[in-house]
Amino acid sequence: MIPPRFAANLDWLYTEHAYLDRPTAARADGFGAVELQQPHLHDAAALQTSLTGLHVVLMNAPAGDWATGERGFAALPGHEARFRDTTLRGLDLAHRLGAGRIHLLSGLAEDSPETRATWLSNLDWAAAQSPLPLLVEPINHRDMPGYFLHRQAQALDLLAALGSARVQLQLDLYHCRVTEGESLSHLTRALDLGVLGHVQVAGVDGRHEPAAGEYAAESALLDARNWPGSIGLEYRPRAATSAGLGWLTAAR
Repeated sequence: MIPPRFAANLDWLYTEHAYLDRPTAARADGFGAVELQQPHLHDAAALQTSLTGLHVVLMNAPAGDWATGERGFAALPGHEARFRDTTLRGLDLAHRLGAGRIHLLSGLAEDSPETRATWLSNLDWAAAQSPLPLLVEPINHRDMPGYFLHRQAQALDLLAALGSARVQLQLDLYHCRVTEGESLSHLTRALDLGVLGHVQVAGVDGRHEPAAGEYAAESALLDARNWPGSIGLEYRPRAATSAGLGWLTAAR
């Protein structure tokens, strides 16, 4: 049985199935929760039907044309209109799918006073529009070169400057370990500050399934703090998704 805190990312897991068949595969393996990276690329009504019985704990707002390198707009000066449009589209789809949280991507940009000011202005506007918690995520530069938000301290500084309880940290322990070298102290800090909105994991070696016990200390910390959130599985299965889920028995 899949521990209830884990959510299958349907853009990374079950890729051996057509997208609209992935919820059925996740349910068959015992998942009760999922997260969606690019749900806007699919028919909303059909997706809503396919997700019946699953809780969408997290989804991304549209981030632009992924094929041409767009990765969101929150930190991009001059793209405020696109940020607002994609945010509103994301909120509308989140409402239709019953999503619990929505991730707003920051975009490819240097960290500068201008991009920080743009990010803060955009997230302040988004927080005023959203009935849902909004998430922002540091993403490592090995996987996504040039992404604006890439260090944990940078994210915490911006969240403190923003000062909105509506905007929370999406802490992918894989991205954190690649950038910072370890993740336990950063997870502890996010919990201490009360800004942790969502956690994700992947094995650091190749971004495949985590090794058994790879995040045991982090899981124990979340248990000790009675953290109520979900852990998203955002990794690339080595083979068929179902065959690689055995590591979860060590993560209960």
